[in-house]
Parts: sequence; structure tokens; C-alpha cells
Amino acid sequence: MLAFFSADFNLLYSCSLLFVICIALLEGVGLLVGLSIASALDDIIPIDLDIDTELPSGGLNALIGWLYLHRLPFLVWLLLFLTSFGIAGLSINYLIALPSLISFPIVLIIALFSCRILGKKIAIIMPKNETSAISSHSFAGKIATITIGKARKGSAAEAVLQDEFNQKHYLLVEPEEANQEFTQGTQVVLIEKLSRSWIAIEFKPL
Repeated sequence: MLAFFSADFNLLYSCSLLFVICIALLEGVGLLVGLSIASALDDIIPIDLDIDTELPSGGLNALIGWLYLHRLPFLVWLLLFLTSFGIAGLSINYLIALPSLISFPIVLIIALFSCRILGKKIAIIMPKNETSAISSHSFAGKIATITIGKARKGSAAEAVLQDEFNQKHYLLVEPEEANQEFTQGTQVVLIEKLSRSWIAIEFKPL
């Protein structure tokens, strides 16, 4: 059995599960001394979405939403992914040993779908800490930065806003005037919440 886990075609999957075990042990030890890896990672990588907004196809927020990264602490999601990745890889190679170049994309797809399916169920029973959550309707007057696309009147583009809790919120914005255009990197001020996007004006520092 040890030879199976340490075989070249299984090494990546075995290391994934070994990493999960090590993190679980470290988290257990950390809790005994008042430290939490999960909380630390969640503070370092705060991700939140404006879930009232319809997510654009291909946008970063669409991918985050599809994978349920915004609904779970990052460490929980990472462990879910690595566990799914490791188990799927070892299971496939147990049934039929495949070269890594063939098995890797198959296992990756399985792991991503597993994160979506299981992540949704886990999010229901273990909702993310909402102590620092704020309503998206309170974003009026705040500054966001265009990240993907080009915003025109009636054609919103993706923007990111970082709130006072250092959480990132991805949303859609469009200019107030028909002759305005926001390109990637443009800073804008949110002024009005629509059903699917925000009306914004370009931020011009004094």
C-alpha cells in the first residue's frame, strides 16, 4: 500500500492529502495555544462578493461565486479542494493507473466540481463569519477600481471595492453619462445602486 501512495503517478495526490493532515494537526495545536491558521488566512485573503449583483460570465467574481470561495473561510475551501483532489487522483489510479499528464486534468475538474457541490452544502451548515459584513447598499460614495472590461452606459464592467474591514467586494459599474467610458484601472465613485449594477462617476482627486 505504501508503494502505491509513493508511486510517481500518485505522488502529487498523496502530497495533497499529506498537506491536509499536516494543516489539520497544526490547526489543532494552534487552537490549544489560542491561534488559528484559518482565521489568519481569512484575514490575509478576505474575499466577498456583491451577491445582489448578477455576476458577469468570465469575470473573476463569477469564478469565485461558482467555486463558493466567497461563502467559506479560505482554509476550509483549500482543504476541501486538496482533499477532493487527492482522493479523486488516488481513486482513479487505483482503478486504472494513468500517466500524470492524462489524470491531472481529469482530477482537477473533479476537484473543482466537488468544491462547488460540497462547498454549497458546507456553507449552509457552517456560514462564514459575518461580524464584519456590511450591506452592499452602503457602498454609495465609496471608491472602486475597474478590474475587467470597459464600462459604458448600459454596458457595465467589473470593479473591486475594498471596505474598512479590508474585505474585497466585486461588483458591476457603469458611467452616469452616455459619453463617458471607464477603462481598466480607472477609479470611480459609486453613486447609485441599480438592480444589477452601480452608477458611478470618475474619481478625480484634488
